[in-house]
Amino acid sequence: KKNWKKKMGSGLEWGFAGVCVFLCASLAVGAGIGGGALFVAVYILILGFDAHGAVPMSKATIFGLAVAAYCVNIWKRHPQRQGRPLIDYDTALMLEPMTLLGTLAGVVLNVLFPNWLVLLPLCVLLFVVSYRTIKKGLRIRKKELEMPRQDSMELIDRGEDSNDEGSGDNESGNQLSSNNSNSDMELDSSSITRGHIASKEARLVPMERILLLVLVWIGYFAISFLLFRADDVVKPCSGGWIVLFLFAVPYVSLITWVSGRMLAKATRKKKLCQYEFLEGDVMWEGDRLYKYPALAFFAGVAAAMMGIGGGMVKGPIMLAMGIQPQVATTTSSFMIIFTSSTTTIQYLILGKLDPTNLAIVMSLGFAGALVGQLVVNGLVAKYKKQSFLIFLLGGLTVISGIIIVSTSLAFESFTDTSLNTDDLCRVMADNTTMVEAAG
Repeated sequence: KKNWKKKMGSGLEWGFAGVCVFLCASLAVGAGIGGGALFVAVYILILGFDAHGAVPMSKATIFGLAVAAYCVNIWKRHPQRQGRPLIDYDTALMLEPMTLLGTLAGVVLNVLFPNWLVLLPLCVLLFVVSYRTIKKGLRIRKKELEMPRQDSMELIDRGEDSNDEGSGDNESGNQLSSNNSNSDMELDSSSITRGHIASKEARLVPMERILLLVLVWIGYFAISFLLFRADDVVKPCSGGWIVLFLFAVPYVSLITWVSGRMLAKATRKKKLCQYEFLEGDVMWEGDRLYKYPALAFFAGVAAAMMGIGGGMVKGPIMLAMGIQPQVATTTSSFMIIFTSSTTTIQYLILGKLDPTNLAIVMSLGFAGALVGQLVVNGLVAKYKKQSFLIFLLGGLTVISGIIIVSTSLAFESFTDTSLNTDDLCRVMADNTTMVEAAG
């Protein structure tokens, strides 16, 4: 076991590690990821912790990072509509529950699969994710460079259209006036509905969305703790353990279904009143109610099975959904709160995390993220460019992937090529088996 007092006494090492953690947190929060691989590398290489000591420290750092990001982003408004929060709570509500469910399955697969079967798909996934992310960043950058010319052309087109409309004869104008007169009641009703929708969207904290996410968090915390941390209460691989594991599926699926019904109803209402959707808005209807949560589930599976942060996968998913980069990164940072808080509390309860170290690394993550978030928001506001957020996400994904793969090749054995079915229950009974996914 590590000597906590010895670690606390090495001031020079902690000072250097603190600077590195601060910088890593500043970069990670800008990309909307937890940065777990970066923190683990710092704690192992500089402070000398092993993986079992570095991972809890990393989770606590990520928790501090996520809290700081939310403290800043909760006040931020959408770049195209000031009456709406920058965080997309609807998307978080549809993605985060299924991500948490996926982490439960991913932990089991991580134990079951041999090392090579974990590392190989990890390499493929990180390559695909980083490639698609950087490619999307290049497309957005190209649009940003062409934007001044496009804006002027759009203004010219609007002026020509308005002149053409004004040259119509009086008879057409009278007919339009008559039609408008007949639809006054409908327009008034639609205006009232749009006003009601706008007032609901203007809330800094939509409590019904937060309540559903908290319900998922409570269930996830209780189920994951009983499954992986309390073998004296629920014996691994017993009938009760299997029932509890399977119970997570209908629990999370029901909350996701209720959330989807609520958002689908809101989407229909917006369409009926001719609500003006913004570029990047997700219309929650049809197969989107199932496709995107399913992708989030596989993101959770990948995060837990391969030991990466869920933000590395969910960030590109949100970009592929068409969500604006600034909205995607802030929403991803918000979702990190739920997984990082759960694992941090569980590590603390089990004695895997020293309270003094917890306070230090959470403070470092909080401070670094606070500064990083303010700098990123300032750069976006000043230069009106969001492509660098995507490049930051893609770059950190590549760096994190290199660190994870290098660490695995250096410390893991790849001689065993069979499934670990015999060791599954024994490893599950070991308290060192943790839900390792960060949001």
